[in-house]
Amino acid sequence: MRKNRVESGQGLLEYGLILVLAVVALILILQIFGISLRDVYCAVVSIFSNSGTCAVAAKPKAICEDDFSQGMGGWQNQFGSTQLSPSGFCWSGATQTFNTCSMKNELKDYVIHLEDVVINQGSGFGVFFRTTFGQQGASGYIFQYDPGMKNYGSPNGSFLIRRWMNGKEIWKPIAQSDIPTDFAVYKTPHDIDIVVQGANITVLIDGKKVLEATDHVYKNGGVGFRSWSNTTACTSHFSILEVK
Repeated sequence: MRKNRVESGQGLLEYGLILVLAVVALILILQIFGISLRDVYCAVVSIFSNSGTCAVAAKPKAICEDDFSQGMGGWQNQFGSTQLSPSGFCWSGATQTFNTCSMKNELKDYVIHLEDVVINQGSGFGVFFRTTFGQQGASGYIFQYDPGMKNYGSPNGSFLIRRWMNGKEIWKPIAQSDIPTDFAVYKTPHDIDIVVQGANITVLIDGKKVLEATDHVYKNGGVGFRSWSNTTACTSHFSILEVK
């Protein structure tokens, strides 16, 4: 009798281990296909209930979007060079290029979402936003991913936001933070989000907030990229999303 109880206990333990392994395998498979457990749970709940307590939030609407599969027709260079590569849309050297969709619409509040942004070399690049053009050039804001700021006292460079006025960069930033020493600056893809809402500007890299600013000068305008020196930078997907 004792032997039978021991064997029964061992059998239950083995079944338990098999069940745990099966659950872990299922979770890994769902993650591979980009499906969260919460989404699965909500889908099951929705079959049996119309309570709406587990509704999945809709993605923000894209105002302008470019995956560069149709070439570079959605961009206008002010000067410099842009090209397509296996990494996506790239700009290099002394370049300013602007998204035509964003420039022809009087955009005010929005989120700029850039995927797989890679800087291969150089002093840095910038993302213009709320930018307009007059006879003398660009006026607006720019977020700069700026490892070159290590030459001005930041050990690994800086993330910063500056104003541009009539084609000239205003050197003093309205917000600045040091790039962490453990941050992979070069040859590593990052997702960048710039949230512009009212006077508030928030920059996130890979979902982590790196910079905040409050400024009332520029109210609306489009989006573009800038590079300088020997920089080469690329992104695989560009979008401007509505602010929720």
